Amino acid sequence: MELNTTIAPFVRATNNIFREMLDLGIHKGQVEAQGDSFISQGFTVMVGLTGGWEGWFFLDMSQETAIRLASIIVGEDYSSVENEEVLLAGAEIANIISGNAITDLNNIHIGLNIRLTPPSVFAGKDMSMFNVRLNACSILLQTDAGNIKLNVVMKEGK
Repeated sequence: MELNTTIAPFVRATNNIFREMLDLGIHKGQVEAQGDSFISQGFTVMVGLTGGWEGWFFLDMSQETAIRLASIIVGEDYSSVENEEVLLAGAEIANIISGNAITDLNNIHIGLNIRLTPPSVFAGKDMSMFNVRLNACSILLQTDAGNIKLNVVMKEGK
């Protein structure tokens, strides 16, 4: 399956953020049709999309990867995703990625005016995320900090 136009800006933004802000490489990505649900790896940040297109962006990773990323951003060691700094770092990474991706989409599709909702962070093993009547596109990225899954669900807004 090839990278579709809804997830491609999120992949570009993730590559840029991981390389420039976190000094981490992304080695490989595998695109997959996700359908209407997915099982979290243990740490998921959800950002809502509103405006000309509506939906969600999910940044999903293991709890260990979330802890590694927070340690890189803050410069301190953490042992649990229950630490507020880990939760905030995950939310900030997803917010920056989605903000950059939406800026690209809005620049390409003039008048689309997609906006973001504040991020929500979910931490727990084997959580099932379900998108009512919407199919998602996902890509699993192998990074220096661990595997990251991007999941994008969008439909034309009202």
